[in-house]
Parts: sequence; C-alpha cells; structure tokens
Amino acid sequence: MPHITLVRIDDRLIHGQVVVKWVRHLDCKEILIVDDELWHDAFLQNVLRLAAPPDVRVHVTTVQKTGQQLSSSSNDSHGVMLLVKSPQTALALLNNGVPFSELNVGGLAAGPRTMRLYKSVSATSEQIVALFAIRDRGVRVYFQMVPEERRVDLSEILPARQQQREGLLDGRRRI
Repeated sequence: MPHITLVRIDDRLIHGQVVVKWVRHLDCKEILIVDDELWHDAFLQNVLRLAAPPDVRVHVTTVQKTGQQLSSSSNDSHGVMLLVKSPQTALALLNNGVPFSELNVGGLAAGPRTMRLYKSVSATSEQIVALFAIRDRGVRVYFQMVPEERRVDLSEILPARQQQREGLLDGRRRI
C-alpha cells in the first residue's frame, strides 16, 4: 500500500495551491480524490486530470472503494495525496477503515449557514461537528493553506469549551 502523505479537505480539489505547493513539497506522484458524486462524472474527472502536472496520476474513487484503490495502487514507493471536499467525507473514510493520523483543512468556501473559521475556510455546524468527531478519533486536525505556513490546530480556532457553550458539538446551534 502506498504511503498517504497528506489527507486534505479542499472543496476546490486540484488547483494552484495543491499543484504548485503541496504536490511539489510532498513529492507526490499520485492524487486520489475521494468523492462519490464526482466518481460518476467522467467529464469533470478528465478536467481534474488535466489540471495536475503530467507526472502526477489522478484517480477518483468513492468512499467505499478507497481502501481497495489504495491497496491496488501500482507503486507503493511513492506518496499519495488524498483529497476530499468535506469533513463529512474525511470522517466517512475513517469509518470505512482508511487510516490517517493528520487532516489538513485547506479550503471550504463560504456559503449559506457557514461561519468563517480561518482564512479561506468557512464551515457549517455539521462540518464543524464532523471535524470534532475526527479529532476525537485521535486525528490531528489542522488548518494550513500552503506548506510554508504554520499549522494551526483546530483547538486554537475553536476551543472545545466555546463549542460546548455555543451548542455546536451537540448540533443544537445552526449557523
């Protein structure tokens, strides 16, 4: 099985920060995008493949098939970057036995019912609950747009006591 070098939440998936900064910094030769909806869209898959450097393989898979895709990877001597669009997908990966000890939160667009957490990261209460569930499973959840920046832990942005007080952890509060 290849080494997972980075598990990143970024709703834009493959874009400049990922290609120019992260892929080069981690020397990844493969990007595995986990998205059940995108798995059914051959056109968008091709667009994402074209956005990656020519020496980087891009695969799209579902949450259910991720473990199988990782174990059947053609070469286990290279690093693989796992990209997902949401905290809920990252949590589903953990629940389906895909092991990772760190989760990079890189980009979640602002929208209805979201709260700005950090730079270009906004989240709904459901996404925040998923981030805390991931953290509670022993995964270090941190925010970092590019490798040169300092990692900022989830607890620095959303202290647990504040979350309990505001009712986000038990889902009472809706943004």
